[in-house]
Formats: sequence, structure tokens, C-alpha cells
Amino acid sequence: MNFEATQLQSWYEEPKGRLVVRLVGGAMERLLKDNPSERTLGLGFAQPYLDWLRPWTGNAMGAAPAEMGVVLGVTGAPNRTAQVRPDALPFPDAWFERVVMVHLLEGTSDPQSALREVWRVLIPGGRILILVANRGGLWARGDTTPFGWGRPYSPGQLRSILEDTLLVPRQWCYALFCPPLKRKLSWRWASAWEKAGNRWFAPLGGVILCEAEKVVYASTPLFEKRAIIRRTARIPIPLAKSTQIDGGTIRGGP
Repeated sequence: MNFEATQLQSWYEEPKGRLVVRLVGGAMERLLKDNPSERTLGLGFAQPYLDWLRPWTGNAMGAAPAEMGVVLGVTGAPNRTAQVRPDALPFPDAWFERVVMVHLLEGTSDPQSALREVWRVLIPGGRILILVANRGGLWARGDTTPFGWGRPYSPGQLRSILEDTLLVPRQWCYALFCPPLKRKLSWRWASAWEKAGNRWFAPLGGVILCEAEKVVYASTPLFEKRAIIRRTARIPIPLAKSTQIDGGTIRGGP
């Protein structure tokens, strides 16, 4: 289960939501600044972070599952967000250079199919940046923020599901170390928490950020194995001639 788009938009428009975008967006920026992209797809509810990352992602388009819904942009501006099925994206193969996935993996019932579709639409060497709630963090323990809904992930679980779908993790980091208090948080106080958390207790961050790469050769052994099996199945096996017994000696063969 996940938040609806209207709920997510309302939360991110609050002071706490804007602070989260600033904190998490800064961590995303450090991962992406050396590898900008032009054709970028935001999956889930990624728009607040894509606005922050515009210098590195260009004019990205968005796509969200139908059960989440979408929120249109500014009136009069062209709509760049579509409702989609995460396991059947309406985009051609090898089209996007980067995918930014936010608030999707935790709420989908079939994360493997969603990630396989991401692999399909990425160019060879393209990358996906995933933001998920950290199972070991404080933000996954309450339901007053978007990070407390759906299924949180541990680093090991996230790595496993990525590798199962032929996406190779390249960079990791944690963010959102300040506790999810109800009162208004100041930037100075929250940024101090981020610095201390990254240095002293990184695995306790509220979210995990992972950048993974589509590596085409990772699929080669599997495809080769299937081809060998098919070729072997077509090889006729000669039948042995009837066995004869002559003087106690068994003779037979093809």
C-alpha cells in the first residue's frame, strides 16, 4: 500500500516535506553530478526531487502507477506525467539514459516485474537511482510520513532484488538522519544531523539511495545456457542395436 499522489503532493508542500527534499536532494545530487543525463524518467512520485535535480536530469518526464494517480503541473504548462502499469511501461526499448524511482518499490505488489521493465527501457549502461525507506531507520516506523507506508528495504534486500533483475549496484548512500518529529525542523538543526549521521551512524538513515547500472553482458550466461539446451534437445540420439550373447560375451553398439 502506498500514498496517493494528492496526499504525497500535500505532504511535500508542507515545511517538513520541503526540508526532506532539500536533505535527500542534496544526497541525490552528490550521486548524479558526475554523470548527468538528458532523457530521464521519474517513476512513482519523483517530481519534487526531479525539480531539485533539473541541472543533472534535464526536462524529465514522469510516470506513476494508476493506483497512485498523478498530479498535473502548473496550469497552462504541458503535462509530462502519465499513468502507467509499472510492469508494462509504454516506452520503447533502450530509450532512457536514467530512471529515478521514488515511492514506488515499497508499494508495488511485484517489484521484480517493475525493475525488469526499467531494465528494458534503459539504454545499455543506463542507470536507475532508487530511493526507498530504510528498514533500519526511524522514518519507516511511523505512518505520518510517506516513508512509513508500504514495504521498507534493508540494503541486502535491495541489492538482492536489483541483482535478480540484472541491475548492478554502483553507488550507495543513506540520508534523512534527523528524527521524524511533528514539530517544525530548522535547516541548521537538520543539516547537523545529516553530517553526524553520515559520519557516525550511516546505516540508521531514514532512506537508502542506490544507483544501479544496466549491464547487458550480465544476461549473457543465462541466454547462452538456454540456447545450449535448445540445441542439445534437437540432436538425435542413435539407438543401440540389439544385444547379442555369443560365448558368454555381450556384444552390442550403435
